[in-house]
Amino acid sequence: MSVKTPKAIANIAKNRLHITIAGKLSKENLDKLYTEIRFCVNDLAPGFIVITDLSQCTIGFLSAIPTFRRITNYLIENKVGRVVRVVDEDKVILKQLINFTSNISGYKADHFQSLEEVETVLSNSEKRGSLRFVLYQHSIKFSKDGLEGDGFVYDISSSGCAIQTHSQIPAVNDNISISIQFKEHENLIDFLEVKAEVIWVEGELFGTRFENINEEAKEKLWERLVYESKCDLP
Repeated sequence: MSVKTPKAIANIAKNRLHITIAGKLSKENLDKLYTEIRFCVNDLAPGFIVITDLSQCTIGFLSAIPTFRRITNYLIENKVGRVVRVVDEDKVILKQLINFTSNISGYKADHFQSLEEVETVLSNSEKRGSLRFVLYQHSIKFSKDGLEGDGFVYDISSSGCAIQTHSQIPAVNDNISISIQFKEHENLIDFLEVKAEVIWVEGELFGTRFENINEEAKEKLWERLVYESKCDLP
């Protein structure tokens, strides 16, 4: 019985990294994939898109988790712009991914059911300014006209964030103030305070776009988010 080896291919023209993983996801084949990914990323520009096809992947082994984290951190350090995954909702691997990523910090990946759907979404969506990060249960405060609320960071980039809250949710187009406290660090920002505009609302979630944040501040926030994404690496 042949072993299905994961593959990584760089599409330089579209600035994309295509990854295909079929069968069982083990530490051994993921270690080999990590090497391929590093070679591919060298040929891509910052802001590249990663498309991972997991539709034929059945299950992953716990021993592969450290390598999975090394891959995600490597992509972040090389300024990946967006990560999308093709998954089969009936396969165990999807449940494993959701369970694993829900308890760690890292980047936010979008899930689709086919490569065709991915192509449609990518061709019809605007280019994102920066990668979205997930900060595990990280608190956030916001205020509008003296009324304060709090919640958790649902996801965040250097240009905006989504907030999950039980407080009163502001309306679309509202201007609010946002503050996030990080643990003290000698070389990184430990506090973010920024003005933002609410651009969407959905249930207990709302999304914002940061206002008047210069490139230097964006870079400092990016560095902090990269650090946060690696804090739980074994």
